[in-house]
Amino acid sequence: MVVFRLILAFSLLLSVSVGALETDDGFNRKVMANEVFYKADQTRDYKLTEEDGAAWTAHQALDADSDGVVSFQEFTDGADLPYPEWAGAVQRNVVYKRVTGEPLLLDIYPPLVKKENPAPVFYYVHGGGWSGGRKEITGAERPLFEALSREGFVCVSVMYRLVKMWSKDDPVLMRDCVVDCRDGLRFLKKHEKELGLDMDRVVVFGSSAGGHLTQLLSWSGADDFSGDPELSSYQVVPAAGLSWFGPSDFRDTQLFVTENLEDKFAPDHWGNRITKTDKLDYAGATEKVKRMVDEVSPVVYLKKASAPLLHIHGDQDVVISPNHAHHLVEQAERLGVSSVRVEFVKGAGHGWWAEGIEPDRKTVEQMSIDFVVDQVSGDK
Repeated sequence: MVVFRLILAFSLLLSVSVGALETDDGFNRKVMANEVFYKADQTRDYKLTEEDGAAWTAHQALDADSDGVVSFQEFTDGADLPYPEWAGAVQRNVVYKRVTGEPLLLDIYPPLVKKENPAPVFYYVHGGGWSGGRKEITGAERPLFEALSREGFVCVSVMYRLVKMWSKDDPVLMRDCVVDCRDGLRFLKKHEKELGLDMDRVVVFGSSAGGHLTQLLSWSGADDFSGDPELSSYQVVPAAGLSWFGPSDFRDTQLFVTENLEDKFAPDHWGNRITKTDKLDYAGATEKVKRMVDEVSPVVYLKKASAPLLHIHGDQDVVISPNHAHHLVEQAERLGVSSVRVEFVKGAGHGWWAEGIEPDRKTVEQMSIDFVVDQVSGDK
């Protein structure tokens, strides 16, 4: 009963406190619906019928016109989409800034168990190759959110602008992803009192592209990657970062070569997200391009005073080669940095889903949770 009252009290506080903040509650339901619908659509004909087996059994009640087909529109209108079932009032789609009139959004999850006021913050940056992904919590990040919510963390998920690979006229580059994620932190700093946040105890987390952005947020300066002028005076230095299989350096394209494995991407595949050019040759690049590449290479910012970082990488990853994890180890040793910890998962690719990996998925998750909690504890 005491725990319930604490949850209720925090929920009411959060609801009242952020009531004055701008929200966009209708944002992107179709994005979430599309992902769930696509996974259910086993026949890949963009409709659900008896041929889709268990998916049809689960969703046939959404067939509003009783024609034996659940269309995407019927699914979007009627589906109970899998938002995490947190106790309390989750503040979804809080507008932290606008860029050319378009809102950029945060989701703020109150602790399942309120232990401290102000509370530490777990700040999630999604992956997706800097050109895809979304902030909604439905994937591998969910076990961490749930566990850390029980540990008293306020969990926050941030949306950022995406690089449009098909449009060289669109101005968004990889650095803009970093700018937005840092502005999200600045926004939370601006509102930390009414939200009950301890912004001196923030741990940033992401996987793949999100892991890269996590490294940059953890090691770059609070004044770096300036964005919204109204947020620029609010400074946040994360206490730590948790990076799952994110790249650490774009200056050496050979780091992206997966030796003794079938290469999935060309070594310079990601360079067009940095410069919008088709090829990235750092050694022969102009000084301007070199500065652009340096700016989004996390190891450039690494120094002895850098925030602690746990980086976990599969040794069979063909999307982001484990070379990047080895490179982190080498650079940390070269600089005398003792706060970088790198763990390899044997047999794992770009994630922890395969059978027989070592350590297994549950162990990787618990290792990550323990690291996050340790970084904000008073006796670390």
